[in-house]
Amino acid sequence: MTMRALHLTGALLAWVGPAAGSSCPNSDSITCQVDGDDIELLQVTSQNALKRKACTASGDDPYVTGDFVACCSGLEQCLKAWDGDGRWFYKCYTAGAQEASGAQCGAAPAPPPPAHTRPDVYYPHFDTTPDYLNIAAEAKGVRGNHGKISDNFYLVIADQGGADGGCNGCGERQIKVAEKMKQYVAQRKQDNPNSKLLFVLAGGDNFYWTGASPGRFKATWADIYGEELTSVPWFAVMGNHDYGNSDPGTACPWKKPRFTCDESNINTAACGGPNPYSTGTQTYNSNQLNSDKGGVDGDTRKNFQMPDYTYFYQIPELDFELLVLDWNKADFGGLGGDGPDKSASQLKQVCGGIDELDHGMTIIQEASKKLFFERIEQGTTNNVAILGHYPGWSQGNFDFRDEYLARSPGNRANTTKVMNFFGHAHTQVCFTFVDGECVNFQTGGGGGCCGDGDIPGGFAAITFDDESVQKTECFAPDSRCSIMNFAERGLPRFDRDDVCHHTLDDPKCPGYHGPEGMGMSMKTD
Repeated sequence: MTMRALHLTGALLAWVGPAAGSSCPNSDSITCQVDGDDIELLQVTSQNALKRKACTASGDDPYVTGDFVACCSGLEQCLKAWDGDGRWFYKCYTAGAQEASGAQCGAAPAPPPPAHTRPDVYYPHFDTTPDYLNIAAEAKGVRGNHGKISDNFYLVIADQGGADGGCNGCGERQIKVAEKMKQYVAQRKQDNPNSKLLFVLAGGDNFYWTGASPGRFKATWADIYGEELTSVPWFAVMGNHDYGNSDPGTACPWKKPRFTCDESNINTAACGGPNPYSTGTQTYNSNQLNSDKGGVDGDTRKNFQMPDYTYFYQIPELDFELLVLDWNKADFGGLGGDGPDKSASQLKQVCGGIDELDHGMTIIQEASKKLFFERIEQGTTNNVAILGHYPGWSQGNFDFRDEYLARSPGNRANTTKVMNFFGHAHTQVCFTFVDGECVNFQTGGGGGCCGDGDIPGGFAAITFDDESVQKTECFAPDSRCSIMNFAERGLPRFDRDDVCHHTLDDPKCPGYHGPEGMGMSMKTD
């Protein structure tokens, strides 16, 4: 019998051996001796073994070897958490196969490149072209558009993503805040027919408990906020819960990249278009990043903008710049909600250990810090909005607004209107007032976590005056944008077993590591 089978890293390779007593066919990749029907030595490198495997059979992972091997004819790639452990990966099945029930099947992204060596630097890739989404084309009072600058406004929310994955009752609370947002937009339009919502800022913990997975952009975002609110761009940043087991490759993308920006595609839309922020090679492996970087859910989430973990966006007609900063390394022990040994354990596994995970989070924060300091030095706009996930007390007392003003060159601290937005704590609290106006917002009352005692809930609304200076239009305790009583809908007050099993962010849970009152101190400049 001359047929032999070799099982190599999950792939079944068929090899037809030579006649008894002969040497193997001349090959620089296979060395063997054959005596009768016995193989005494067979060495096969994975690279050349792959050449012998023409396709991936039904039920197998096409990426299992570390390289991509296409599904056999009649099969398609299906994405699912096959093992029930929160780790999403592909298997090959026929369309409609019972085994693939609940999986996302069909056209898959291009085969991922091989793993890279651990990088020392994270290189964010996004387009620095001012207003490349063309938001100003719809803005009132600019570019010859009818109306006034003050007709325009934007909304800010955080810690909102509780539906279809968060705590018992959190989906209902998120819906209640979403309804309040819809009412605010509708009432503003009724009072002023020229009213225009330009965009929404989302301050992290966008997908409880453990990050984005296929289908969540529909169930947790599009279905909750509806067509009008999701028809404008949502600029988002990651929170600690977003770095969880449902998105396990997000912290160490070089380990198993699904997309790479390098010199071959540097001017594509995914990597920065005509004006990329970075030119260094950078890998990606995140469900929540934009779909052109490998993120999930395609057109469903097209207005949910996360071109990278840190980025900036400018609208010159409004003299406006947004800075998005990822400081999640500051809450390393709270990644996924309760750390690398629990709800972020899959991140640690993909990274290859706690030190690698720590390194991945560190270089993302260092890239954010670099961008932050650059924009302070180079920025020229008179309106600046800063979006992060944490209050200053949760990131080493590093308050983004205070730091921006303290480091601003020349007289810019006196001429720039800086507003800082964050969540992490699940209520609406103003941290800093200037002339009676809130400018430093804890706006984590989006309803995504954790109980009806997290009040006030709600969002912030920011407009512009007729001199193009941004100003607070609505914030807690204003009832137009605040919810003071979640319990009126009969929701569970606080499901301790559920919540405390998943997070350290709530002061009612053992292991909570924040100040009492969730940072409710205020100051006046």
